[in-house]
Formats: sequence, C-alpha cells, structure tokens
Amino acid sequence: MARGRGPFAGGPEQARQQLVAAAEECFLDYGVRRTTMDDVARRAGVSRPTVYRYFADRDALIVEVVTRRARVFGGRARDYVVGRPDFASKIVDGLVFMIRGGRKDPILRVLLAPDNLKTTSGILTAGNVAQRLTFELWEPVLLAAQEAGEMRPEVDPHDLCELMADLELVMISRGDLVDPDGPGVEKMIGDFLLPALAA
Repeated sequence: MARGRGPFAGGPEQARQQLVAAAEECFLDYGVRRTTMDDVARRAGVSRPTVYRYFADRDALIVEVVTRRARVFGGRARDYVVGRPDFASKIVDGLVFMIRGGRKDPILRVLLAPDNLKTTSGILTAGNVAQRLTFELWEPVLLAAQEAGEMRPEVDPHDLCELMADLELVMISRGDLVDPDGPGVEKMIGDFLLPALAA
C-alpha cells in the first residue's frame, strides 16, 4: 500500500482509522446529532474536504464507526457463543452477551441513546448494516443448528438476523425497558424468541 505525506502518512486505512477515532471523540463530546464533518475534521487535524475524501457524509462515518466496533466485539462474542453447550444457551446467552456488551460500550451507548436512536437506527437499517453485522456473527451458528435438527428448518437465517438485530438495537438503547443486569433479558428471549426457533 502506498504511503503518503502529512497526517495520513500511513495510507488510506490509517486515514480511516484516524477519522473514525476523531468521530468517536466528537460523538462523546457533542452527541451524534450535533457532530458535523467540520467537527471531525478539526478533531483529526485535517481539512473538511479531506474527511469527504474518505467518507461521503456523516451517515457513512456512523456506519464505519458501528461496523468497526461491532466486528471487534463480534470476535469476542463469537468465541462466547460457540462455547455455549447447546442451541438454547447459544441463542439466549449469546444475545444477552451482545445486549449487555452494547450497553457497556460508551460509543454504542451514545449512538443508540434515545435522543439519537431515530437517526442512528435509520442509518443502520436503511443499508441493512445491523442485519449484515448480525448475520456475520450468527450465520454459522444458525446453519449448524439447522443441520443438527436443533432449529426449525423453515426459519430463514437472514430474516432471523434482521429480527435479532432489531431486538439488540432496542434493548441496547432502552435500558429503561429491562434491567440490563437482571434476569429480564434472558427471560424475554427464552420465553418469546427461543420457542419460535427450536425444532
């Protein structure tokens, strides 16, 4: 990869990482709705046109922030889910792990705060970003469960991941619905989602 000069001497990937880091700091300081591309440029120490060279608009920057954080966390979540002993605990414990992890992540907590939720969830669902990231994590688990006869064969994994993504977004953003550290999250998933999937 060619290396350039100036603030992004490490090349395009280093540039994107630096801009994502600047955007995360701005989201924490100003909130999502009040953060502008000018804010991100100032925080990164570059011009606004430079930011636009890598990200078409603020929506694209939000997608990149969420994608990168989700993939880092998704690696830990994948190991956790795979380590569960059966299909039921993979679904229940795995979703609880994702929801609680999302609530503890300071950037996701800001992005999915109630006053930002409409903006952020619209961006993530419009491009199927949340569904795609959920599918990356859950596809092998769901397909293996169907092959083993543990999950109903007529359940479409893509449709299920869309539902799971929506559930995670709501449960991460609405801490007032269920105590994140109490048994309510497990009970809700175990009582309502799991019976619809189990063979």
